[in-house]
Amino acid sequence: MTNGRIAFTPPEAQSPGIKVEPVPYEQTGGGAPALSFSGCLMTSNPGATCTSPFQSGKRIKQQMTGTGPVDLVFDVANDDKTSTYQVFHRLINDTNALLDGFKIELGYGIGDGFEKAAEQGSLSFSSLFAAQPQDSGSASTQFPFGLFGEADTNPNFTLDGFFASARTGFKTAFSAVEIASDGIFGPYTDFFDTWLPGQSVPAGVFWDNDNNPGTDALVMAWERPDGTWEIRREIASLLDGTAAALATPVERGSFDDVVDWFEDEQGVADLRAVLLPGEIEDLANLNVNFAIQLAGNLFDTAGAALDSFTLRTTVFAAPIAAIPLPAGAPLLLGGLGMLWALRRRRQRAV
Repeated sequence: MTNGRIAFTPPEAQSPGIKVEPVPYEQTGGGAPALSFSGCLMTSNPGATCTSPFQSGKRIKQQMTGTGPVDLVFDVANDDKTSTYQVFHRLINDTNALLDGFKIELGYGIGDGFEKAAEQGSLSFSSLFAAQPQDSGSASTQFPFGLFGEADTNPNFTLDGFFASARTGFKTAFSAVEIASDGIFGPYTDFFDTWLPGQSVPAGVFWDNDNNPGTDALVMAWERPDGTWEIRREIASLLDGTAAALATPVERGSFDDVVDWFEDEQGVADLRAVLLPGEIEDLANLNVNFAIQLAGNLFDTAGAALDSFTLRTTVFAAPIAAIPLPAGAPLLLGGLGMLWALRRRRQRAV
């Protein structure tokens, strides 16, 4: 039985999908306190380092497949120095269930032998780390900016988020050895109940506007829970690869109807080669920002010297409300569930 895995897609990353990059660099950003990093924890992308630019593939992709803990163990070379490592982290809900939040802990050992680190010990989350965006404290989370975020606040974007211009994610409660979610902020729950699993994210229409498979395609439309489609962006220029938000979203009945609308707007006979169906996977992806500090030699709570530490992650399922059902309803709901599954398969095949 496992509760998660580190995922990666070659050639962007290679086994085991995570690495320690021991390259020193300085913390930057307006108002950030002075902090020298000894390196970072990132995905095992052979072409990227801790300071590589936006969309260079640095985030560790940790898929959570269950609600039990997942333990990542890191070896250390004990000495009297203090070192700090930035963590480029992403939690992916692959549990097939709605999630209410998460907890990340520092400690020693794995499984039933895990022991949480002491609050005043040598192992801690860095309180000097300045999480982005500014004023987020020493830890922050955000669902990917391409879906929720204001372009004016981020130099990497010229277009507001597909769903909303406001950021959204989980608020965090920060301590020396634990980062825990503290409710969702922003407009995510204006569209969805809570943190969606990858198995339940809606379908979308994507435009690879820069013809570069290494960058994220733009979401142009999505399928709403009632089966209708909503177009929220238009193509500003096919030649320049630019898009713009629609002042008023356009509703259509099917994927084909969505493509027809774009063809009519552009006066182009066939856009099916560039407007592609897919699942809006980033709705299941939560970016988490924090740093780990090692202040000298590591010891467990009994005083024994240690040569490794554990980063433990646990996610929490959202409660399911009990709904009384009339006689025969379970069979009826089962049939509806099967029809829904068949419909989703046909849609993906398209």
